[in-house]
Amino acid sequence: RASKGAIQKVKIGPKTFDVQYETIMKVAAAGICGSGYIDIITELLRAGIIDRSGKINGSLKHKRIRDGEYGKEFVIAFKEEVGTTGDIVINEMDMENLKRAKGAIYAASAMLVRHMGLSFDNLEQVFIAGGFGTSVDMANAIAIGLLPDLPREKFSFVGNSSLIGAREIILSHDALFDADAIARQLTYFELSVEPNYMDEYVASLFFPH
Repeated sequence: RASKGAIQKVKIGPKTFDVQYETIMKVAAAGICGSGYIDIITELLRAGIIDRSGKINGSLKHKRIRDGEYGKEFVIAFKEEVGTTGDIVINEMDMENLKRAKGAIYAASAMLVRHMGLSFDNLEQVFIAGGFGTSVDMANAIAIGLLPDLPREKFSFVGNSSLIGAREIILSHDALFDADAIARQLTYFELSVEPNYMDEYVASLFFPH
């Protein structure tokens, strides 16, 4: 999770494969959070270390690339430099899971927009909620296919919107009535029975998609 010591920003040298990273609260690395994984995938792609399916190039010879328990892996931080019990790595199973997660998010967004008879280009604004959005690199999120390729000014980070909304409802009768009115206007859309969803999902199982 995005807590103290989580690696949240990463740069990888295109030829040297040296890794520079930044952690939350600037302390020794303890793991990798969501925004860090987005940066890592993007950087691995740019450096030619992985292909569009998320597989590590086995012909590359480098101390950071090795065989691990879950397929090939790339070392982000060696245990000696961060004081952890093991190296901090990303492996091919991690990338497969990340690919599926980002594919599901993108495919769901695409299907919802299409269901309304629109395209991504018709959207005036895209709100990104939660702690995830506070440090994510927008260009990298688009580069791996997590978010649609739209002008960056269309994206707005709103933080932990659920807690903000709960606080507003506690403090304001008007906010309570507004929330109730919005809830009554919501439409439930079941993606699992949408015939084209699986095709959209399968097509998105690449970086970017």
